[in-house]
Amino acid sequence: MPKQKGMCIAVFAKHGASPKQAIWRSVVDLLAANAFNVLVCDSMLSSNANRKIKTEDNHPNFEFASLELIKKKAKIAVIIGGDGTFLGTARELADCNIPLIGINQGRLGFLTDIRLDDIDPTLIDTIKGQSVAENRAYLQGEILRQGKVVENHIALNDIVISRGIVGGMVELRVEVDGTFMYDLRADGLIVSTPTGSTAYALSADGPILHPSLAGLLIVPVAPHALTNRPIALPQHSTIDIIVTGGKQTGVHFDMQFNGRAKVGDQIRIKVSPRPIQLLHPVRYDYFAMLRQKLHWSASPTEAPNRTRGLRDSGHAK
Repeated sequence: MPKQKGMCIAVFAKHGASPKQAIWRSVVDLLAANAFNVLVCDSMLSSNANRKIKTEDNHPNFEFASLELIKKKAKIAVIIGGDGTFLGTARELADCNIPLIGINQGRLGFLTDIRLDDIDPTLIDTIKGQSVAENRAYLQGEILRQGKVVENHIALNDIVISRGIVGGMVELRVEVDGTFMYDLRADGLIVSTPTGSTAYALSADGPILHPSLAGLLIVPVAPHALTNRPIALPQHSTIDIIVTGGKQTGVHFDMQFNGRAKVGDQIRIKVSPRPIQLLHPVRYDYFAMLRQKLHWSASPTEAPNRTRGLRDSGHAK
């Protein structure tokens, strides 16, 4: 991957962010000062006023660009926001080979490594090659109805099957590689990547999987039978989940895109053959990140409630 000045860097910010927002504009200024060409994704421009600024304003340091143009030109994408923003952008860029760098503007920030007070010089150093590259797996999820695919989406964290808002439990039959595993009555079922093991799966008492592990995680949510426990599976597994009962069963991809499944529908989940690459700062330490985000080594009185919110949207933002 080229590290020379002049290469094209894409910048993504939270949808609806103001064009005059200090944080992403300061990132653009920093990149431009280091002679990079900068494309800012126009998906962040949600209001008519913002779109008017896009067409009328001259920006010497950058230009707004469509996602399609960014996929053709960008060599690296910088994502400013929380883990929710990172997850959404990662799914949008899943069909290209653009490495991702995260700047944390959220709360916990498991996927966004660079702190706001450490952007300069860490961001430039990371782009120039003083970085740790890491591949992360996506999940591919299909909803099949009478044998035909009616929905097909991807997720970086997890795919969650959950009960509807009318109450009651969801009833599921779970098969792995064509072999029956169990019937489940529960509030839901989580199929997670190692990346997503620190998200909703962790809130449901699932284990943390190191991101370098080639595996999948199945975690029941409030199962009727207390003996239904989380289980880790090989990465090559194909998981089939058949809806056998329940009303308004939801299928959620990274807790951001929501589908619906009917009784008799089948949700087929497997790992995508195309991973995505994350670029961490050179001093990145996975266990140090867990200590910081989850307050390991702290006494119970030092941080009693600081990890609340892990369940909010897959990751805390």
